[in-house]
Amino acid sequence: MYMSLFMAFLRVGLFAYGGGPAMLPLIEKEVVEKYGWLTHEQLLDAIAMANTLPGPIATKMALSIGLQVGGPFGAFTAIAAMLLPSSIMIIIFTVLYYKYKHLTSVQSIIRGVRPVVIALLLVTVAHLAPRAVFSWDTFVIALAAFVVVFFLKVHPIYTIAVAAIFGFWFYR
Repeated sequence: MYMSLFMAFLRVGLFAYGGGPAMLPLIEKEVVEKYGWLTHEQLLDAIAMANTLPGPIATKMALSIGLQVGGPFGAFTAIAAMLLPSSIMIIIFTVLYYKYKHLTSVQSIIRGVRPVVIALLLVTVAHLAPRAVFSWDTFVIALAAFVVVFFLKVHPIYTIAVAAIFGFWFYR
């Protein structure tokens, strides 16, 4: 089981590009669809909880899922596996990027990958939105949070805090 956990998060660490939110579709494929360690709803709960805490979401997800699947050693295994590829790659790519960033081909690669990150975020929204926004009131909360953060430029932490308080009082 630890080897499966290690391989699942190693794949996430190897093939995710664009930060934690872009890793979520890969985590979903491994954890829900391939291994069945969590349901879609449990994954959504883990993402919601991870978003209420400080730090990178992918690391919190690896810790949470690893802990659920394999206890403390599972948490260590998942985090180590996920961080290993990026730690090695960031050292290599940083050295190479700063040495060759002026080349047109390097700029073209970066420009080509950026839209994929946006697409991966949209995939996550498309998969998780139907499970999170399942009634008119949750749709209103989601829409209000989007408007407040995107248009009014309110910091997301305030939006999360208000939603948590709202949920505590109105969904008991």
